[in-house]
Amino acid sequence: MLSQAGERTLIGALFPPGPAHIDGCYSIAASSTEKLIGFAAFATSICGDFFIKSTGRGNLTAETAQLFPVIPAAITQSSRILSLNCISRHYSSLWAECWNDAFSQQRWTKVDPRLPNTFFSNLTPTWQRDCALRSDYGRRQALVEIDVLVAQALGLTLDELITIYRVQFPVMQQYERDTWYDRNGRIVFTASKGLTGVGFPRKGSGRGANKTTGWEDIQDMKSGTVSRTIVDDTLPGGPIERTITYEAPFDRCDRVEDYRAAWKFFEG
Repeated sequence: MLSQAGERTLIGALFPPGPAHIDGCYSIAASSTEKLIGFAAFATSICGDFFIKSTGRGNLTAETAQLFPVIPAAITQSSRILSLNCISRHYSSLWAECWNDAFSQQRWTKVDPRLPNTFFSNLTPTWQRDCALRSDYGRRQALVEIDVLVAQALGLTLDELITIYRVQFPVMQQYERDTWYDRNGRIVFTASKGLTGVGFPRKGSGRGANKTTGWEDIQDMKSGTVSRTIVDDTLPGGPIERTITYEAPFDRCDRVEDYRAAWKFFEG
């Protein structure tokens, strides 16, 4: 099913061997791992999303999927796609098969302490948990860079990529304008409906000793930390209470400026 009015219409992910699903999702098996990675990059990018949006269709079918281009799986794309998707040991065989020593030579296109280049230099041929991008800030940056790499592979210009973003992705723009990160790359607040429960709510609730903190209470912090406690029921063994600490100050990203910086980096 395709949401033409949502933040994203085409949402791509790599499945490890084993999982199955009903007709709400659509699976494609590639004839080679290289084609799989190139296809995943296209399906993850807003370029692929724009192609789907332009059809106006409410369902993804084989007829439409067969029109997708298969772009080369360059090192720059592969390292980012794999780090976004290979989040558990179930992907270890894919990681090992795709490994290239050049992965550890990659660099972020944006200079920011929340994007240490040691992430790439610490990658290893054998999958381990640090091979996966786990911070909100790092995962967003990888998606930005994949957008640029796919646009360049398709022969688009920077202006065309920016126009696609500005014209076809109003919901994404709205969320980008109201998603805030702390100094460690965690999302401290977001208006995104797809990230329910991530970060603080906009407004606190209750009074006195029962009052809870909201984004409006902390958004002007210049230093210090603030914490919230959540119940994590995502892993086997039952719910676990966790405390997440955020470090001020908090800031937003500018996707267009990040596109420009990434384009210049990869073009050069």
